[in-house]
Amino acid sequence: MSYLASARILFERLSRIAALTGLYVLFATTLLVSTDVVVRKIFGIAFVGADELGGYALALATSWALSYAFFQGSHIRVNVLHMTLPPRAKAWLDVLAVLATVGLIGVLAWQVWILAFDSWTFDAVSNTPLRVPMWIPQFIFLAGVLLFLISAVLVLLESLGLALQGKYEETITLIEESEQSGEYTV
Repeated sequence: MSYLASARILFERLSRIAALTGLYVLFATTLLVSTDVVVRKIFGIAFVGADELGGYALALATSWALSYAFFQGSHIRVNVLHMTLPPRAKAWLDVLAVLATVGLIGVLAWQVWILAFDSWTFDAVSNTPLRVPMWIPQFIFLAGVLLFLISAVLVLLESLGLALQGKYEETITLIEESEQSGEYTV
């Protein structure tokens, strides 16, 4: 097994752990918000910041699940042209799609980095009673985006290597959405 394949498998495992962590954070958030609603209804007391923490939890869960969704082939893509192509063209189109993903997520990571670093530099805090330093949720969000970026780069490098070797079916299998493989017939 190549170094790239081993690294990709490692990042697939990390992505699964990150996605599960996000799921657990969302579950804890639902418990917090539900408890807040019940306590507010019965005792007239509200938890300060439950809604703010819920927003941070949603951002964390979303960014930390991006890489896992990528490996599972769950990101949306249009297959009208893709499904009609021969293996060679399909493989190179898949490589191009991953390259575009790397480019877009790279820009996102760069912009989130700038935002988080500026928040840290200027000691920006949320405009709420909790006064959360904004760099904390921003860097946590950045961690999920970076996990996605590194995962996509690994898949890009491995798939590019396979395509350059003429292993088009392996390239397609590596990149193609897992649910897609049996959906279409030509």
